[in-house]
Amino acid sequence: MRETLTSEGYKQTKSKLAELERRLEQMEKRTDLDAVHLASVRRSYKMMMREYLEDIKLYEAKHGEQLSTPPA
Repeated sequence: MRETLTSEGYKQTKSKLAELERRLEQMEKRTDLDAVHLASVRRSYKMMMREYLEDIKLYEAKHGEQLSTPPA
């Protein structure tokens, strides 16, 4: 079982998620990357983003906060 985030951890996780989204968006625009490498990076980022979203949703459910990120 995963530990739920602290308030500070929640803020940090939201920040990390936003940064990964920004980096993935920049990565998608690049034309100098090998397709295999880009696919690998995309998979890795999306996996991390799913984990961050899961942690955020668990925190928000526990603390009765509204989901602040749009549903995927």
